[in-house]
Parts: sequence; structure tokens; C-alpha cells
Amino acid sequence: MEKIGIYYGTTTGKTASIVEEIEFNLKKDVYEVKNVADGLGGIEELKNIILVSPSYGVGELQEDWEDVLQELKAVDFKGKNVAIVGLGNQLAFGETFVGAMRILYDAVSERGANVIGFTSIEGYSYQETESVIDGKFVGLALDEANQDDDTPLRIENWIKEIKKNFI
Repeated sequence: MEKIGIYYGTTTGKTASIVEEIEFNLKKDVYEVKNVADGLGGIEELKNIILVSPSYGVGELQEDWEDVLQELKAVDFKGKNVAIVGLGNQLAFGETFVGAMRILYDAVSERGANVIGFTSIEGYSYQETESVIDGKFVGLALDEANQDDDTPLRIENWIKEIKKNFI
């Protein structure tokens, strides 16, 4: 399998902790981690990519992601497998739960990405979200405020699934 690029943005550090859990599950694989506060350098050369972002406000991207969104939208994702992780609070922000995940999904899918890692909506309690297509989240939805005990197993199972699609 080719190298996996993990790109994330974080404000409070929760997303960085999620990336560490992802790294733990990739310990036998070749990967690199990049905080998007430092840009998207190297993303063009990768075939396997994981994008991680919390949602803020009304389902908005984290500010570092917002700063690189136009750059992300300029990348040619044809031939690339992209998986997305979104963090949110389904109870406090149930009407826009993990909305940032959909923004990333739209940006990469419009540029030809093969988006992988869709997950079930079962086990969540939110009002609505744009991050669901055909009854599934467009990536891995995590709620560290209300379901943090579920996070390690959700990540472990999700990593096993997406690795089947990585080149």
C-alpha cells in the first residue's frame, strides 16, 4: 500500500487527539500527518488521503481548513482515494452535526476523488445534517462531547474498512 496522508485542522486539540488515535490504528502502515495550518503541501503526490475536521458554528469548517479550502478545491483528486472524519456535537448542534465533513466531501468529490469510508447513521441522535448521502455519513462522524467512549472502536473499525480501498 502506498503512503497515506492525514490532513487535519484543530483549534482546541480534540481533533489532534483523534488523529493520534488514527495513527495508532495505522501503526504498521506508512503515513504522514500534516496540520493544515501549515498548508496542504504534498497532497498532490498522494493516492491515499484522510481529511479530518471539527465543525464550528453552523456546520462550518475549522478556521485552518477554511484558510486552505480554495487550495484544496484546486487539487486534481482523480485517481485518489479520500476518506473524511468529522467531529461535532450531535446534541448541542444537532441541526448541523458534522457539517464540515460535507464541505470537505464536496470539495474533493467535485475534483474527481473516490470518496471512501461512508458510515452508518445508526447510534447517533441528531436532528439533521447535510453530511448524509443515501442514508450514510460521507465519512466517519465522531462526537467527543457525548460519545467519546465509542470513538476508539469506531476509528478502529473504520480504518479496517478504508484500508481495503487504499492503493
